[in-house]
Amino acid sequence: MSGARTLRAALPAACLLLSPPAAWAQAPGYRLEVAPGAEEETVVSWARERCEEWDLPDAPLRAFRDDKGEVVAFASHYRSRPLIGAELSSIRKSCAVSFEAKNSADPSAFSDKSWIAATWTDDGRHVQALVHAEYHADKHPGACRFKDAMSCWYNVVTAARSDDGGRSFRTDEPRPLVAAPPYRQDVDQGRHRGFFNPSNIVEKDGAWYALIATTGGEGQKHGVCLFRSTDVRDPTAWRAFDGQDFTIPAVDPYRDDLSRARPCRTLEELPTTVGSVTRHEASGKWLALFHLGPDPHRNIAGGRVAYSWSDDLIRWSPLQTLIVHPTMWSRNCGDRQRYGYGAIADPQSRSRNFQTTGDTAYLFMTRMHVTGCKLGPDRDLVRLKLRFVKEGS
Repeated sequence: MSGARTLRAALPAACLLLSPPAAWAQAPGYRLEVAPGAEEETVVSWARERCEEWDLPDAPLRAFRDDKGEVVAFASHYRSRPLIGAELSSIRKSCAVSFEAKNSADPSAFSDKSWIAATWTDDGRHVQALVHAEYHADKHPGACRFKDAMSCWYNVVTAARSDDGGRSFRTDEPRPLVAAPPYRQDVDQGRHRGFFNPSNIVEKDGAWYALIATTGGEGQKHGVCLFRSTDVRDPTAWRAFDGQDFTIPAVDPYRDDLSRARPCRTLEELPTTVGSVTRHEASGKWLALFHLGPDPHRNIAGGRVAYSWSDDLIRWSPLQTLIVHPTMWSRNCGDRQRYGYGAIADPQSRSRNFQTTGDTAYLFMTRMHVTGCKLGPDRDLVRLKLRFVKEGS
């Protein structure tokens, strides 16, 4: 997850594309748009509330209600700290660290830098987490022949658990893998490789699902794969979709027989990391949200927020643009702010894990302040009110 006022005041009105495209491969019946008069609100200010310089929102928001009735959320850097409040609208930063990896130079430990990337709880006390685990070989002598971080970045998804409502997480050793590439970290790899950035976990028909991005390689296509678990408390129960069913377990490239590894089936229409998945109650459909970079084919220079609909989490509609604004991939040195890590959540959701929305919800994002054309640690968690509108209304 490493690099990667009002909105209407920050952007020209012409930059807000809120109308649906002329045609759909499947008609969802609803569109998503910025609520009339909505203004961007600061949820957590880096300038006022940071616990240290690099304490910043570096992942999409994940939230749940604990067993005491409080909301616990995460949108943190590799030193994961919770946001806690009576409601999702009043969460505040805690400086207590819930989870941190060991800065291990051993890539097989999967414990260099790690993020709490997804959470799920049935009871508010026992919390399961998917962990985005980065290995930065450029920071460990002799581990990479390149100098830049992207050429030396190796990534897997592991799991952790909490028995105190998310105030602290622990993990088994060796760390259990949910998603991993069929190869080891390589001193000569030359690009970022592996599985990255899980979406939030959602429950459907007695099973649990998450969308996980992969850069591909060695038989694996790049894109987004769907993972399912029939026992969310068992990190070894996750299986990837093979195009017909969920049959593909994670293979540990350092401990298992790699001949057992099989590629997961990437899902059409989903281009990259999914910021969040929520179920819109009125339509019964699932909504996936994305923060995307420049798109010259659409004449989008800075980036955009887009979304896609699904009935079953496997087949998705073509992307529809919600907002055009500079994202972390913008190359315009005139940007004063850039955005990333978008996720949708409804403070009034009846789901303990905020997996459902009514006809209004909020887009939570990281607002990144640009200085000298570069992004530093000055980043805020912000939100913007959205609404779902029935087509023809």
